[in-house]
Amino acid sequence: MSGFKNLKLGLFSYSYRMAFGSHDFKPRQIMTLFQYMEHVHDLGFDGIQIDLTHLTSHDPAYLKELRAAAAERNLFVEYGSAYVTADTIAQELQIASLLGAPLMRTFMGFSRFERDTDVAGQTSRAVTLLRSVAPQAADLGIRIALENHCDATTPELLEVIERIDSPSVGVCVDLGNFMIHLENPVAAVKQLAPYIINTHFKDYAMKMENWGFKSYGVALGEGVIDLRAVLDILVNESGLDRIMLEIVSEPQASETETLALEEANVQRSYTFAREVLGIGTG
Repeated sequence: MSGFKNLKLGLFSYSYRMAFGSHDFKPRQIMTLFQYMEHVHDLGFDGIQIDLTHLTSHDPAYLKELRAAAAERNLFVEYGSAYVTADTIAQELQIASLLGAPLMRTFMGFSRFERDTDVAGQTSRAVTLLRSVAPQAADLGIRIALENHCDATTPELLEVIERIDSPSVGVCVDLGNFMIHLENPVAAVKQLAPYIINTHFKDYAMKMENWGFKSYGVALGEGVIDLRAVLDILVNESGLDRIMLEIVSEPQASETETLALEEANVQRSYTFAREVLGIGTG
């Protein structure tokens, strides 16, 4: 545990996806990024990752205001972009730069489970595009973290990163998403370890349904992922100095119950990360 004491602990804004109301749930009062930053700071986190859907503008003045608000609270900033497309990735890098984020997460985002999906074509497209923008990212001082997002399997993602072959492009490991492909998160993280530069550190549970199985987000320590084994690899083999949490909660019967569960899962996860895993307690 001693190797974990100097780690910084961050929270991805998607952990409050229902409070933000930009996904599949609309609360009566929507959380803003400024409120989120204040709350994250009050909880004791060291940093944030901002989901692109939680930005209300791409105006440089607004982005710089967010950057200043994070700096006032001594929060490090990362940017959570999405989908590798030629039309958007250059602009997304500029947004990350204006936010003061040295890291931008993205993902390929193709539909893995459609019968006519050309997986090899999709991964090759990502290689070509990310290889072409890697110099721009380097000039901006930004590293691109490509997430396993229920699209590429671990061997496919590993091949993509090795083909890109750039220090400006690495991997964001989402522990829950490995389970969509029935992969062992510990084994997958071990395989990707040399290239990991970012995390969506989380816990997932699984249950059987009449039509198959369901994997779903829970608070840290309440699922089936061996989080301590993953953390050992991230620290000792990937050399990470920060852990970004993404805590995903399920909608409930009412708005009050939904938002209460989301908040409770974040707070329980923070306590587990600090007190049980020993992240950032030095």
